[in-house]
Amino acid sequence: MPDPHLQKHPKLRAKPFKDPAKVPPAIQLALRQAMMTEKVPTDQYDDLLWILAQESEGNIGIHNGQGSTARGLFQLLKAQYHFYPKGEASFGNAVEECQGGIRYIVARFHNAAAARKFWERHHWY
Repeated sequence: MPDPHLQKHPKLRAKPFKDPAKVPPAIQLALRQAMMTEKVPTDQYDDLLWILAQESEGNIGIHNGQGSTARGLFQLLKAQYHFYPKGEASFGNAVEECQGGIRYIVARFHNAAAARKFWERHHWY
């Protein structure tokens, strides 16, 4: 049965998922470094990379810019900036932006697979 939320919002239905393989290698490495720092099991890498690809396509410090406070590789809102190691000062540092995303995901969903499932259903997390 189709998701009724997606039926009401055709823009969500029409958007294809972004390919994680297109995330720049340097950002993929930063994600792996952040995972080591945050002690996240390596089996969560694919799901974390997938979420990162959907949110920023691997663009450091990216700002949503549509009246939103979402910023960074994982597009955290201002209310979540405390997850970054140095708060707003972490923007521009790929490893720290990844750490913020990981900390948010662990706090809210407990693991990357659960966060990805939520994202796939709602197109946000």
